[in-house]
Amino acid sequence: MSENSGQRAYEEGERVPEHSGTSHALAIGFYVAAIVLIFGAILVLYGLLGPAGQLQKSLGINANLWWGLFMIVFGLVVLALSWFSPRRRASRPG
Repeated sequence: MSENSGQRAYEEGERVPEHSGTSHALAIGFYVAAIVLIFGAILVLYGLLGPAGQLQKSLGINANLWWGLFMIVFGLVVLALSWFSPRRRASRPG
């Protein structure tokens, strides 16, 4: 029985590049920000166009409008951090 019985030689087409995860231009923060922005916009629209009876349930505060605005601001901050991240700048050519 040989010493390398559990290992085999890989061909060139089967090898995984060493930097396979670092070549992407956008980090996951971009996609998180996009989802938060979409849900924030939906909440703002529902807060503006929704039924007026919901204000009585939340002590006169339009919770959907305020949480939607907060989510939009948060999504914009995460989007800016993702857009100007050092990883993205390093992956840009030249």
